[in-house]
Amino acid sequence: MPIKLSTFVKLVPEAARPHLPASLRKFHVALMPWLSQVYYDDKLIHYELIKLMPRYGENRLEIGLHFESKNHDLNTQLLRGFERYIFEVREQLGDDWWAEQWDRGWTKLYTTMEFTALDEDYVEELGKRLAQAIIVLHPLYQMIRERL
Repeated sequence: MPIKLSTFVKLVPEAARPHLPASLRKFHVALMPWLSQVYYDDKLIHYELIKLMPRYGENRLEIGLHFESKNHDLNTQLLRGFERYIFEVREQLGDDWWAEQWDRGWTKLYTTMEFTALDEDYVEELGKRLAQAIIVLHPLYQMIRERL
């Protein structure tokens, strides 16, 4: 049975939680009708699930680690740090992960995927993908951040 987008983006982070190690389960969630953001200490540095606008293709979602600090140098330094590990990230998460400078001085590490239906099965599938992204990316983020 189809799920409304606003419900879907709310359910995915909760579906991810049980697939994370205990040390990563205590995250916060910020919601908008078209996206959810999972974050730990800094809301401006978050894992995001978003329904992309039609100009990026119909029925496309993005999962990513977004660096949206007001400190644009920090965002760039975090991106540069991840660029050094992009092959390791792709080895663990798939070749369709990208690191790029984005809008407003923001940067991100992300992947996109096409969907056919937003339903309970896809909530679980995306919950697992989000959890895997956090498991792979968060230790790298912590290491890179400590080096700055």
